[in-house]
Amino acid sequence: MTTNSNDAPGRARGIALLSKLSKLPKKTIWIAAIVVLTLAAGGGGYAYYQSTQTTNETTSENALQTTNATRGDLIIYASGTGTLISENESDLAFSTAGDVTEVFVMVGDKVEAGALLAQVDDTDAQTAYLEANRAYLELTSPSAIATAQQTIAEATTSVSDAWSTLAYLISPEALRAEDKLAEAELAVAESEAKVKESPNDEEAKKALEKAESDLKIAQNALKEAQGRYVSYYLPKYFSDGTELNAPSEGEILAARAELELAKATLQEAEYLYAALTGGDVPDNATGSGLTELEQARSALETAQADLDGTRLIAPISGTIMSIDISIGDSVSGGSSVVTIADLSQPYLEVYLDESDWASVVVGYETDVIFDILPDKTYNGMVTQVDPGLFSSNNTSVVRALVQLTEINAGDFKLPLGTAASVDVIGGRAEDAVLIPIEALHKAGDQYAVFVMENGEPRLRVVEVGIQDLLYAEIVSGIEAGETVTTGIVETQ
Repeated sequence: MTTNSNDAPGRARGIALLSKLSKLPKKTIWIAAIVVLTLAAGGGGYAYYQSTQTTNETTSENALQTTNATRGDLIIYASGTGTLISENESDLAFSTAGDVTEVFVMVGDKVEAGALLAQVDDTDAQTAYLEANRAYLELTSPSAIATAQQTIAEATTSVSDAWSTLAYLISPEALRAEDKLAEAELAVAESEAKVKESPNDEEAKKALEKAESDLKIAQNALKEAQGRYVSYYLPKYFSDGTELNAPSEGEILAARAELELAKATLQEAEYLYAALTGGDVPDNATGSGLTELEQARSALETAQADLDGTRLIAPISGTIMSIDISIGDSVSGGSSVVTIADLSQPYLEVYLDESDWASVVVGYETDVIFDILPDKTYNGMVTQVDPGLFSSNNTSVVRALVQLTEINAGDFKLPLGTAASVDVIGGRAEDAVLIPIEALHKAGDQYAVFVMENGEPRLRVVEVGIQDLLYAEIVSGIEAGETVTTGIVETQ
């Protein structure tokens, strides 16, 4: 940490009066400190001073060293070096390989975001895009949508027929009871999940209790339906009066499978129709038609990206810093060919000694002087401080970013890489009352100064602002021009 003040005198070689208290026993120190503050309030500083003189056997051979409180500027700062950079800089590359056919910019050109900078041959990319787009349009055409609607209608009929077949084999009452039981089991599972997610939700608990009650009702209803199936339905529909010809387990299983297949086909048809018409499609949706549509959409997106990748577009407004291609060059996808930087708001990358870590804080003001403009000081502000030390040439330093403020970007013409000296201001007092640090004494959590009044030193409590190794800012308690003591010097 470096400091600066005007008219800095040498340190007093004498011992400050209150500093002598540190040599006394702890109890004596506190008593003396109380006496100091009490006498200061009552104008008894001289009496304390005299008693101190007597205690330490100071005679006329010793004399007070004094100085006047002055006005001046006191700045506490940490010094470092910096380099002008652009905070927003982009290295641009074609994402599609090819031969360069056009370069629309030159180094130094200013461009807007979205501007076309360069182009590679897009013949193959155009062909692939047209084919992918045609395939996708065929799958999403009005004819394809009408076909999906027809498939839904046919699947709905198939579900109805399959349900009727199974209902005939196990009775409509039993099949409806099975459907009700399945709905009740699903409701219980959903309610349990909500209670698990929110254990203290009373409404969720009540919903679970109702779902469990409905489940028991559905279970009992199915048992009753199965009982009537045996006692009533089978004799009525599967007996000739002398012999019972009940459906086999295989027939029932086949009918159940047919119903499940019909339901799945209907569900997939509905998913496809929703996808074609912009409806909601669950992430776990399946179906051959849906898969084909998604593959076509993915192929079209890939073709579009490849076509877009043949053009180099400016992502930001800025200045072209470098161009590494010429017409006719063959470039591979991903290789940087153009650099663009936003120079409208200059930044500096600053490095300071690691001992100044605590003195570099986001928001602190800075003074910046560029090496090529030594007579001009620019204002700035710390916008970023790296959380860890930066290692460079086996040395650990603090790395920070400083934004220049109060500048006209149009008039700021310094090139990137320009070196500068940077002072990070930790505190600044302008036209302040200053006294040497030797004149300042601390008693408890207060500061005091011996002020000469009518030739006698009197203790006065003061409010202190910033201070460094040489000077302290006095906010209140002393006026500029007043004489203060800085210690005792021996005279022969």
